[in-house]
Amino acid sequence: MNDTKFILFVAFRYLFSKKSQSAINLISLISMIGVMVSTMALVCVLSVFNGFSDVIEKSFSSFDPELKISSANGKTFNFEQVSEKIIQNSNVALFTKVLSDNALIAYNENQTPIVLKGVDENYSKIFSPDSLMLSGNFRLFDFDFDVSSIGYGLAAKIGVGVDYVTPLTIYAPRREGKINVMRPDAAFKKGEIFVAGVFLVNQQQYDESVLLVPLSFAQNLYDYDSLRISVLELKLKNINKLKATQKQLQNSLGENFLVENRIEQQKDAFKIVKIEGLMIFLILALILIIATCNIISSLSMLLLDKKDDILLFKNLGATGNTIRKIFIVEGWLIAIIGAVFGLIFGLIVCILQIKFGFLQMPIDVNYYIPYPVVIKFLDLLLVLATVLSIGFLAAYYPVKFFLNKNE
Repeated sequence: MNDTKFILFVAFRYLFSKKSQSAINLISLISMIGVMVSTMALVCVLSVFNGFSDVIEKSFSSFDPELKISSANGKTFNFEQVSEKIIQNSNVALFTKVLSDNALIAYNENQTPIVLKGVDENYSKIFSPDSLMLSGNFRLFDFDFDVSSIGYGLAAKIGVGVDYVTPLTIYAPRREGKINVMRPDAAFKKGEIFVAGVFLVNQQQYDESVLLVPLSFAQNLYDYDSLRISVLELKLKNINKLKATQKQLQNSLGENFLVENRIEQQKDAFKIVKIEGLMIFLILALILIIATCNIISSLSMLLLDKKDDILLFKNLGATGNTIRKIFIVEGWLIAIIGAVFGLIFGLIVCILQIKFGFLQMPIDVNYYIPYPVVIKFLDLLLVLATVLSIGFLAAYYPVKFFLNKNE
């Protein structure tokens, strides 16, 4: 029997056989359960935070494009600067031109600052805004006069609904000309537009501030020509090639332009989720470290209990390194078994949550939704590596200390 088989054979025998002190078996079982519960918690928590990231990405997808091109040095750019390179890219299916800036909206006696977003005819082909409409329709280009779609929160703030009688009044600062101190109102350019629909995205930054208007209306209000835009929003043929397409476009457009995916467009929101997930992971890892302290106790008692066996192994020719490995492997087996069962039970809980949604979180007073769960293979590997690393260290140091002391 070679050293490896001998080490595994003895380690398994020590782990599962009865000891002279029953407390050793009990502490080993408690250690295994502690590792299992901690591992299961890590799997569940990481999967839930993956779910939150997925929910955030989906919620922003109704308003944020798969790729967005903007100027790195200013608020606007000429569409002709990028048009040829966009058309030449084989993975770009559609693009929509956007001009977005701040403005002031007035309706009856209510006024509030807004984000005015001018879009072209391709916008509805990329985002399907009709699915977001609470009232009215997305009909920016169906009339001979200017109409808009307004966010639900913004509509409630100024008290407007679908209205083809009384228009909204939009004020934007003039970019050209001198300011007349006797007529400060002349520093603003005014436009009027009717409301054809009210949309709801369930994202505060959009629902409470955005007014969608035809691109030509925005360009006229801000004194821009028909080629001047602030953003180009892209839809891809193959979303799986997003990173490659982003890199190609960034290389072809150069450093004067930014090409951002959805995560980069909403980096603050995703950063918060990642930081929260990391903090929870570290807290659970600390709990795991505390749980593995039982492995130290179990091994310490086992080493005292097996003093005679250690002497016998030495007399039979076993080296100190071989004896050391026996007890390290036994301690590590506790962590491995706990980790494997923790992964299995964690996956079962996650799959049940995905299928049945038995754990729910409140969205409103009377409205609940299931906690979102997304299982990722890399997270399982991370959890397994973390648990096994901590388990190995918990086994290695007490064995090394005890045997070195008694040699």
